[in-house]
Amino acid sequence: MPTRKKSAKPKRVESGPARHDFLLEIGCEELPADFMPGFLDADPEGRGLGAIAAQVFDGLSLDWKRLTVYGTPRRLVLRVEGVAPVVRIEEKGPPVRIAFDADGRPTAAATAFARRQGVVLGRLKRKVLGKEEVLIAEKQRTASQQLFEAVPKILSDLPAPKTMRWDASGIRFARPIRWLLALYGKQPVPCRLGMLRAERTTRGTRRSGGTALFVPEAAAYFEKMEALGVHLEQGASLQRLPDGTTRRIESVWPKRSALKKRLEQAARQAGGRLAGAGREMTEELLTTISFLAEAPEVAIGRFDPKFLELPAEVLETAMAKHLKLFGVRGRSGRLQPNFLAVLEGKGSDPKRVLANTERILEARFVDARFFYRDDTRLPLEGRVPALAQVVFHEKLGSVADRLPRIQKLAETIAAAAHLPEPVARSIPRAVRLLKADLVTQMVREFPSLQGVVGGCYAAASGEPAEVVETIAQQYAPRSQSDPLPSGALAAVIGLADRLDMLAGFFAAGLKPTGSLDPYALRRQALGAVRILLSNPGGIAFHGVSIDTLFETGIQSYPGFSVEPALLRSLTAFMRERFEWLMAMEYGPAARPMIEAVLAADGSDLAGAALRLRVLAGLWNGPAKERQLLEQAAKVAERSGRITQGLGKEPLPGAVDAACFRGAEEKALWTEWQRLSPQLNGALNARDYAGAVRVYGTLYPAVHAFFENVFVMDEDVELRRNRLAMLRDIYGPVARGFADLSKLPLSGVAPAVNAKGKE
Repeated sequence: MPTRKKSAKPKRVESGPARHDFLLEIGCEELPADFMPGFLDADPEGRGLGAIAAQVFDGLSLDWKRLTVYGTPRRLVLRVEGVAPVVRIEEKGPPVRIAFDADGRPTAAATAFARRQGVVLGRLKRKVLGKEEVLIAEKQRTASQQLFEAVPKILSDLPAPKTMRWDASGIRFARPIRWLLALYGKQPVPCRLGMLRAERTTRGTRRSGGTALFVPEAAAYFEKMEALGVHLEQGASLQRLPDGTTRRIESVWPKRSALKKRLEQAARQAGGRLAGAGREMTEELLTTISFLAEAPEVAIGRFDPKFLELPAEVLETAMAKHLKLFGVRGRSGRLQPNFLAVLEGKGSDPKRVLANTERILEARFVDARFFYRDDTRLPLEGRVPALAQVVFHEKLGSVADRLPRIQKLAETIAAAAHLPEPVARSIPRAVRLLKADLVTQMVREFPSLQGVVGGCYAAASGEPAEVVETIAQQYAPRSQSDPLPSGALAAVIGLADRLDMLAGFFAAGLKPTGSLDPYALRRQALGAVRILLSNPGGIAFHGVSIDTLFETGIQSYPGFSVEPALLRSLTAFMRERFEWLMAMEYGPAARPMIEAVLAADGSDLAGAALRLRVLAGLWNGPAKERQLLEQAAKVAERSGRITQGLGKEPLPGAVDAACFRGAEEKALWTEWQRLSPQLNGALNARDYAGAVRVYGTLYPAVHAFFENVFVMDEDVELRRNRLAMLRDIYGPVARGFADLSKLPLSGVAPAVNAKGKE
């Protein structure tokens, strides 16, 4: 979209007390459903309607209280509550030294500024800004005047994945804009967009003929929408706080939630329950459907029970992909010969609409049945040779080339995680059949069924249960909310699959950039981290080093070598996903603790998660536990700060107790000698809370040492001996548990609850 040149932001001075709501409705041709979450500010990092409006309003010094966005397929709505009617602004002019000559007469710079601002020269004020005195023009504008300028700026800055032109003005948007409604209280805002002028009427649904309806004031808009039968989806809100900052309030997607309840009610009416509830495909379909109908109505349809011979996942996917329909499962969990359709409004003949849907659905099921029968004529093993013809990536070979690499990685992971031998013996067979469904007709028709189809076909071929489960769950989790693999073998092979992909793409120079991730590597890394932090089938990934796994993965590729920079890049990429997940679980206040555990060992992510759980528990535990943690952190801070800043000064390998002179350093060394066996024993047993308790008791001796002993003595031997002692004190906990010196102990420490939330 074309962007306007940004002017200097005027400073808001004050606003009048009387406030009104501003309402903007952008009426369009049907917007694509996948555009809508972005428009409604679903992504905190994105630029939706609300985020852009807040930025434009602030640039125009509009004072507001709360901003909320809404949407349907045919309209985007911006509601701004509590907009002050008067805006008093200060426009900065030239410096006084330039505005007036030596005799105090105004120069051309002063007169031009006054003329440009529409202010009499004598009314200009002087004000010191920074180190310089400048001219200031004080002006007053109404909110309507500012809103008149705001609306075109908002719409011209609103991004969309694809845009189009539809009138002679050349303005671009996702779809043609057909009407604008702009009201400030009861007052219309006569703004223009291209060749379109804002009015004070809205439109009904397509089914109602799109009848225009007069809106008397902004506050009455939502009543009019209810009268028209239009269900608006509510996006994110922004609230302006008294200190001038903005607080974001995430949407709970009320329309989507209400639609899900109606679908569940209809499923119960059909004698079952909504199929796939909680699964990624169903949740995505719910979001899509909520943005496909302005006045959704749920209807129950049927299909021929003979198609139930097909796997339920195939039928559900065919319904969802082609016709946006939901399946119904009975009490036993088996699919029923019913479907749920979401229609636009109450039509005059819904039975006829359902009959057409049933006819189209049957044709899709006939195709699926043909694919299934044709595919299962050949055992899954028979399709493996064809994988050599499937290109994974031109720089990374074929899919068949991946299988030996995945097997090697899986066996490495299995050994590190102590996978039981009977389960580990199934790795070669499961990996051999892992990708065989990619060359089936069913997956070509329904790519989202990769893995699921392979599991069905493996079962039909008589493969062992753990192999079937592994093939079916190899892509889990597909998203942050998707369930994890339930079996240990599926988790190990799924992890190996992702790590091989990450190692290959990074080694080939195809890692993601700030805005582009064409191979979804961030999603693959997030899935790998989630698996590492899980305990599938009772196994644990503590002690599994991602550095070792990436080194193994890179070595398996011909033509790639293990470079330190490449390994650092891969490890950092995984750590970023880990940090994000932990911040989501424990809250932003836990970021110093996350850094602390990763500083100890950033390669063992499962171990880092365990250590973070202990550290967060101590941080928010009883006062005595918190005090010991703070004392332990002080020990780490004082011993670590001085030893980490040494540079390359050589230190002796062992501390010489005979070299000590002062009573405090002798006392510290004696106390350390007494406590270090207990500390190392607790660390080796992963009793991290016990280790912190032992470490914290060292604080009085450390404090006395630093208060009375000058570490950096001119005597080189004495100085290095003292530093070696502090090195020995700092190291065990910093390497074996967490670098406690990173905890924010100065000032007020952030409070973290039992689950880590602030």
